[in-house]
Amino acid sequence: MSSWATVISAAGADAPSIAYVGAPYGIIKVHQMLEQRREALGAVTSTRVRGGANRTALLRGGWLPDADLVAVAGSSAQVRMLPRRSALVLPFRLHVLAYTGDGEDGWRSRISKSERRWSNRLHELGSWALEVAEDSASFDYFYDRMHVPTMQARHGERARSESRDTARECLFRHGVLAFVTHRRKRVAGMVCRWEPAERLLIIRMVGVLDGLREHYENGALRTADHLLLEWAGKMGVQHVDFGGTEPFLSQGIFRLKRKLGSRAIMARNHFGSLRLWWHARRDTPAVRDFLVANPVVELVDDHRMRAVYFHDEGRPPRLDLARTREGMDGYRTLDLDEFFSHRSQPLRASSESADE
Repeated sequence: MSSWATVISAAGADAPSIAYVGAPYGIIKVHQMLEQRREALGAVTSTRVRGGANRTALLRGGWLPDADLVAVAGSSAQVRMLPRRSALVLPFRLHVLAYTGDGEDGWRSRISKSERRWSNRLHELGSWALEVAEDSASFDYFYDRMHVPTMQARHGERARSESRDTARECLFRHGVLAFVTHRRKRVAGMVCRWEPAERLLIIRMVGVLDGLREHYENGALRTADHLLLEWAGKMGVQHVDFGGTEPFLSQGIFRLKRKLGSRAIMARNHFGSLRLWWHARRDTPAVRDFLVANPVVELVDDHRMRAVYFHDEGRPPRLDLARTREGMDGYRTLDLDEFFSHRSQPLRASSESADE
């Protein structure tokens, strides 16, 4: 029997239950993210059950996990076999890239007005700087004092990362370790992998000193983005990849990087060939709350991407989330009454840009 991994979690009667079906790595990349989005609405995960699923039965329509919201990861051909009633097809994973190939200051012309003000303020203060380090002791300092504490503070029991040895050999020795310093003290850092054939710098690991909230509040990571883009422009880097993310616009990478002139692309590795079937099995107030709070990126024709914002009479679409959607073919708003009543047909697409 061909099988997929399955996990179903609940967070009480007033929150939607969530299921994931697919390859095991999707439990971390998709299901744990969905749990975090549910927790952002105030519902803490109370139960979690893992098991297996008969892939053939699922694809033939004979079985679905018993959950309010269901995410199924599979190939494009597999996902096309699943019904479209109360469901959308999403990319499995996206990356967010900023173009830096216009030289030292070219990237500034594409960022928002608020980010330009922030950049100008950085230079006026003169107390922030970027330090590139190449010694192993600096890597250990970053890993132990910044990355591990930050992952623990952000994700708790869900914290996952590269092992020290893998990060050292596959990332540090083939890339760039950069620290953000404030008054000459290292307060944040990032390890980036360098792809010379593409002149691409990929941010793979980040952290702030001891994982302390104060470094978020004083803008250390926001400053890191600006200083790295500035450095990349000087060094002839073509693109900076801010990293991978799931196709939900409430994810921080969309909210925080959208003003830096970045655009979304399909993952360039094997994740780019996967699709996510996103299905609302039950129409409940909690399900509607979740869908409205977490707009998605849908695939229009297996290649073009478009933002989708759910809404109904009492729940306006969250157009404030990721208002800048470079790399996407506009957006649409989708009435939940229509979504639940029949197979949802694409509405007329719109496009806009924001320069805040």
